[in-house]
Amino acid sequence: MSLLVAAFLAFVGTAVGASHSLAELLERDAERSQALRTQTELQRLLMLLIDIETGQRGFIITGQQPFLRPYEDALGELADVRTGLRERLPRQSADTTMLGRLDALIDERLAQTRQTIARRLADGGAAMHDLSAYVDGKRVMDELRFQIEQLTREQQRRVAMADEATQTVRQRTTRLTRLLPAGGLATLAVAVALMLRERRLRDRAEAALRDANAGLEQQVAQRTEALSHALARIRSFAVEMDRSIEAERRRLAREVHDQVGQVGTAIKMLTLSLRARLAPRSEPLVDELQEMAEEAIRSARHISAELRPPLLDELGLEAALGHYLQALGRQSGLTTELDLSDDALLPPEQASPLFRIVQEACTNVLRHAQARKLRVAGRGLAVGARPGYELEVIDDGRGPGSTRPDASGLRNMRERAELAGGSFDFGPAPGAGTCVRVWLPLESPLPAPAASKQEEAWL
Repeated sequence: MSLLVAAFLAFVGTAVGASHSLAELLERDAERSQALRTQTELQRLLMLLIDIETGQRGFIITGQQPFLRPYEDALGELADVRTGLRERLPRQSADTTMLGRLDALIDERLAQTRQTIARRLADGGAAMHDLSAYVDGKRVMDELRFQIEQLTREQQRRVAMADEATQTVRQRTTRLTRLLPAGGLATLAVAVALMLRERRLRDRAEAALRDANAGLEQQVAQRTEALSHALARIRSFAVEMDRSIEAERRRLAREVHDQVGQVGTAIKMLTLSLRARLAPRSEPLVDELQEMAEEAIRSARHISAELRPPLLDELGLEAALGHYLQALGRQSGLTTELDLSDDALLPPEQASPLFRIVQEACTNVLRHAQARKLRVAGRGLAVGARPGYELEVIDDGRGPGSTRPDASGLRNMRERAELAGGSFDFGPAPGAGTCVRVWLPLESPLPAPAASKQEEAWL
């Protein structure tokens, strides 16, 4: 792997070096082209100055306006040429003194020509005999030629430097493109040979590993099968235990209803009989005894309903939930709504865990949600090829917020749903509030046990 990385780095280095060299060549070529264009502009500047000088001299000698045409044309183009030189020369040379001197000389010579032309227009032929103006003009033009020649030589020097740098880059690039690929190919060949050797060793090791894994896979399969059977037994035990708890709740509810309720009813009847015998006298203790008997009857009914709602066994899930939500609304002030459809499809074994999940969800709403409305809705819903029933408990409270997923209430509801072979979901409701959603298959995970004759008689 190290050799492959080295070969890769060699080729990458070649590409990077070539790219860098290309960028450097382009930069040198741009410098050379810039210097050549500057030389051309300098020669054009010199030609324009000569045209100005020629036009001025022709007008001084002849005094005729047509001789000023080269002078005027050169003046119109001179400004553009000077602007172009100002843009190029400062970027190429750190010393701008030469360019400043050149601008000063051009301005001085233009001022001289304008003054000479004005004197020729004013004095006529007498201006031809002013030797001082001729001498000053010649001096300035000689200095202009010298400055332009110096700048031209500087640009020529830059062209030569760019050519030399280009040649150096080409030589370096040639060496790089020969050396690095050759080293990369050699390293790659060694790496391929080592990989082939490693592949042979790996094939032998894999053959030995397959032989060892064959025995391990058989052991894993056996243990997985045993674990599956154990999990199935645990699940069966949990379902049976839940059914046993519900059966015990049903029995206790019956006992409370029959025993405590009957005792309360008997006390009430005796109190009424005692009241009739004492009439027309009124005895406060008899009234208190009657109230206690009625309270005992109400408590027996409440405890019986909490242990196992009789409506759940007698009339089904919708009736039991309707009665529960009405009582919840009276006790808490919540506005409750029940909307169930297809609940007749639910077997009794699946209706019981749904009722318990709704009870737990409503308890959480009262404790934490600070809601004003509560809605319970259910419908038949197939998941894949499995027919099932979905039930939702939705409130308009403050939402799930920072509720922990492993909170005891959520854990209880989730475990009930999983024991019944279904799924559980908890999250925000559309708009605001909280939504508890549970789905159970219509078939029970275990067949329901046969009810005893005593339970059948009670039901």
